[in-house]
Amino acid sequence: MADDGQEKSEEPTSRKLEDAREKGDVPDSKEMATFFSILSALILLYFFGHWMLDGMGSFMKDTYSNIEFNEMTPEMAVVLFGKVTLKLAITLLPAFLIMPFFAIAGKLLQNGIVLSSKAVMPDISKINPLSGLKNLFSMKSLVSLVKNVAKISVVGFVVYGVVSEEWLNLPMLMDMELVTAIGFTANLAFRIIIRTVWVLLAIGFIDYLYQRYNHKKKLKMSKEEVKEEHKESEGDPLVKARIRTVQRQIARQRMMQDVPEADFVVTNPTHLAVAVKYDKENSSAPMVVAKGAGLIAERIKEIAKESAIPVIENKPLARSLFKFVDIGMVIPETLYKAVAEMLAYVYGLKNKKDR
Repeated sequence: MADDGQEKSEEPTSRKLEDAREKGDVPDSKEMATFFSILSALILLYFFGHWMLDGMGSFMKDTYSNIEFNEMTPEMAVVLFGKVTLKLAITLLPAFLIMPFFAIAGKLLQNGIVLSSKAVMPDISKINPLSGLKNLFSMKSLVSLVKNVAKISVVGFVVYGVVSEEWLNLPMLMDMELVTAIGFTANLAFRIIIRTVWVLLAIGFIDYLYQRYNHKKKLKMSKEEVKEEHKESEGDPLVKARIRTVQRQIARQRMMQDVPEADFVVTNPTHLAVAVKYDKENSSAPMVVAKGAGLIAERIKEIAKESAIPVIENKPLARSLFKFVDIGMVIPETLYKAVAEMLAYVYGLKNKKDR
């Protein structure tokens, strides 16, 4: 276990970041979400503002002109309610489509698709009053307060700048017709939104970078945690060493089983032993089926003697085969002549024995 008192000085590993992502813990900028909300409102007003305004006027006109209180029956009320609902839904359809689309796009641009069931699971610690009180006076809350005050101040300054340009025209609103006054107000609101969008974009981008930095800082690890994670992912060195030992033992047993199939064993004569086999039907050249040094070499020679395999002393050939040819590989061309002499000698012994 990593010591929690250790300094978190190491950058979070990819596994640590992935685990946090699976839990739904990703850097999320609320300011960037606000920017996309205002941007969706801007696009909605620019492309569908007049259409929605006309639709709302038509909706109000049709609604009130069709109401006849003296003759209203339950059946007529149901029909009128259906017509009103359909008209209102058609009028507000652009808002229902555009605003959710930009809200989802804002999330995707920040972190991509994040599917986590853990993020929606209830967490009792979040409703702990002590934890809430601690968070209220934390550095995160202070930064959030400063950020909100700065955002409101900047946006307020932008709104004041736009309104001040029309300051002399505002009193004239009382003398304008309703449609003209609504158009003037909509145009003023549109200009405010345009300038506010640029400000919120800058604020959102800065906040997004800060959230990423804060997220990585929160996930920083101690040196001991990095070692523990590496051990878990790569495996305990002791266990890996044991696995390699077992693998070598299995390979050695398999190798020893091939010694009785060899044509001869060449030695140097005490330290090395190499078993060579030549299968004319399946191989283009002789191959090494077993080799070893020390005790393994002694065991190869014992098995060869038990299986009546010739054991021949040839120091240069034994050293060359042991050094340059792995088990299961054919011998190189440079050793063809020496091995051919061994095979000729072995075949001569077999023929002599048969006679």
